[in-house]
Amino acid sequence: MRKSIITTIAITFALLIANKIAAQQDPNFTLYNFNMNIINPAFAGTKESPELNLVYRNQFIGIQDSPRTISLSYSKAMGINLGMGISVMNDRVFILDQTDVALDISYKLQVSEETNLYFGLKAGGGFVNIDLARVNTQGNDPLFAENQSFFNPHIGVGFNLQNEKFYISISTPNLLKGDRYEKQGNRPSAAVDQAHFYLGVGYHIVLNRNLILTPRFMMRTVEGAPNSYDIGSSLEIQEKFTVGTNYRVEETISIFGLFSVTKKLRLGVAYDISFSDISKINQGGSLEFILKYLF
Repeated sequence: MRKSIITTIAITFALLIANKIAAQQDPNFTLYNFNMNIINPAFAGTKESPELNLVYRNQFIGIQDSPRTISLSYSKAMGINLGMGISVMNDRVFILDQTDVALDISYKLQVSEETNLYFGLKAGGGFVNIDLARVNTQGNDPLFAENQSFFNPHIGVGFNLQNEKFYISISTPNLLKGDRYEKQGNRPSAAVDQAHFYLGVGYHIVLNRNLILTPRFMMRTVEGAPNSYDIGSSLEIQEKFTVGTNYRVEETISIFGLFSVTKKLRLGVAYDISFSDISKINQGGSLEFILKYLF
């Protein structure tokens, strides 16, 4: 009996977390600014050299079945003002397992001697698997008798205006509404994933030849959920080290750092401290790691 009660509490708690995450729907990252083509296809191929990014995020450390996200992306300039990128992202939380695959194409338009405007298109889809049988341990709930698996197509667009001093990013990784699972009474019901829209800006301030300060701002909006606002800055030291902090209004405060292992390889880590309702039952925060390789 005691084990059954503990299991019920654990499942209920995990579902509450999943419900809170479902309001934002897309995976949440802290190091967006170092892996921008995940949310904006117009960043594909904007670097002089091909770039590979590997990101791992463990959200709400210490909570069983909390969100874990892994993304792998590659982009390169193709010549004739074209850029290309591919990405794979897996997101797991409790009974949900989703893998997104995308192809990015960007086109560069030179608007001045020092400024370029990039247009981007993202196409792909998400493979969604929901292990409903896992919460039907007693086998007496017909709603959870059969697992759910389906595919959602994705089409995204983005714009990126940038030069050596600043960038302005506007994007949505997916314009299409997709299906997801929701329980209504005693029957399963299809719910809708809404499009996420991002607006980001950053400005590079050269303090001296060894120090570059970059204040940043990002807003994310999605129908049915409050807007999310990130305010942060980073300091690049001798092109070898980057340290910074980020404040997500009424949600988290983060610190992060990246360092160059070699001229081509960079490693980074971010740690988030939450002060939303989640902090009442989780004091472990969230961890995120990134590996960047320039070919």
